[in-house]
Amino acid sequence: MASVATAGFTLIEVLVVVAIIGVLTGILIAAASGVRDSASKARVKLQFAQWASAIEAFRSEYGQYPQLGASNKINGGDQGGSGGGEHLFHDILAGRRRDGQPLGPLAAAQNRRHIRFYTFAQSEFSESGGGSVLIQDALGNTDIAVLLDRNLDGRIDAADYPALPVVSREGVLIGAPLLPQGGLTISVAFYSAGAHATIANPEFIVSW
Repeated sequence: MASVATAGFTLIEVLVVVAIIGVLTGILIAAASGVRDSASKARVKLQFAQWASAIEAFRSEYGQYPQLGASNKINGGDQGGSGGGEHLFHDILAGRRRDGQPLGPLAAAQNRRHIRFYTFAQSEFSESGGGSVLIQDALGNTDIAVLLDRNLDGRIDAADYPALPVVSREGVLIGAPLLPQGGLTISVAFYSAGAHATIANPEFIVSW
């Protein structure tokens, strides 16, 4: 009577299969992470574009760009408080304070007609450790630089900013991106630190 051979996997074959599965899993995880990072970066850039459009609308209305504070940061004009204090970037563009009350004197002096140039979504607010409601990007950054064409020559360059403001990520200073040679041929720009930015490997999300 002929015997029937039983097929089976050896230990080495099993280990090879497990190793292959591990490699494929790692590739899929990395790919998924890359897709998420790309999507988050795209959301931040869209946010920057919308803010820039609002600032350009302000200039179209009043003939000049808003004064947002010496730090050149969107949260640099925050006067504190859980929404009741003045926040120049928010208040000037929204036409009201963060708590919905009428503009304070600093913002009202610039947005004299209390026009709403931009409506901030709830996801764009972040409560800091001190209880102050700050503006954040889609990655949760609140340290966001804003650059304006100060001399109205149609570009942003060293004549406007001899030194660019340094931004941080989760409390760690990262630095500032390099502008293209000759500057930017736009009048409003934003940037913040990337999701994986470190001092050793600075990474930025820019609007240009």
